[in-house]
Amino acid sequence: MVEQILNWMKQVEIGEGDLTTESVAPYYLHSAGKLVMLNDALFSGRAVIEKLLESAGQQVKIEWHCEEGAELSADATILTFDGNGAEMLKIRRLLEWLVGSLSGLATATRDSVKFLANHGKKLVAGNSISPVFEEIERSAFTTGGGEMPFIGISERIYLTRNHFIYAGKPAEVIAGLNNELGEARKKLKIEVEVNDPAQFEEINQLDCDIIHLVGFNRDQLREVFEKLHPNRKPIVHFDKIGDFRPEYADYFFRYVAVEDLHRTRHYLPVKLIFTGA
Repeated sequence: MVEQILNWMKQVEIGEGDLTTESVAPYYLHSAGKLVMLNDALFSGRAVIEKLLESAGQQVKIEWHCEEGAELSADATILTFDGNGAEMLKIRRLLEWLVGSLSGLATATRDSVKFLANHGKKLVAGNSISPVFEEIERSAFTTGGGEMPFIGISERIYLTRNHFIYAGKPAEVIAGLNNELGEARKKLKIEVEVNDPAQFEEINQLDCDIIHLVGFNRDQLREVFEKLHPNRKPIVHFDKIGDFRPEYADYFFRYVAVEDLHRTRHYLPVKLIFTGA
């Protein structure tokens, strides 16, 4: 899947060729250089970049200077290259964008994981994923310490208010699912997203595995955990990590999803630098 995504990205970026590089030199020139992280960062993206560089084959020799998950200081060298400079120029923007984006996500995830750990909570992936890029971003999110147990919509049953409007009342839909799944119910979890305390109170009594509290404000969370008594630990979704309040540390939940981690591009600057022939 990663290879398919990268091929699509190269088709969009390069198309029929790199007009600039092909215009300044009629044949390929031997070059050397390095990829540099310009800020302090938790590095992520090595496996993706190795796949991206496969198309260069033996034309470019790559030497890595860090592993996935390495703590890099500003101006640290990520990799050096030696060989066909045109191949590196063609993918320069993709190379910089991928490493900058994935390392940025890994770094932001790591910071959120550390913050939540101080309150006895863990970070799990939210709903505001990046379609198409989710498989690539899985590595960065997990490198940062977050948990992403699913990809796309084919690996779990996740019911929202729209599903109930579409298919019927929650009690009927969930009972029907349990009957339909049969033996598969032992492996598949039924997850339900709720958006207010009244909906939570209804779903809390039904045969599902995980309830997601999405869009709840401070007063609504207090009502759920202090008055409605969850039968199982919900997953609480926040827009930003700053929405987490100290008193939530004592509430009956373990996992937190931070939607801003997926919606915002936490890009860190990366530079491909040619150093000579």
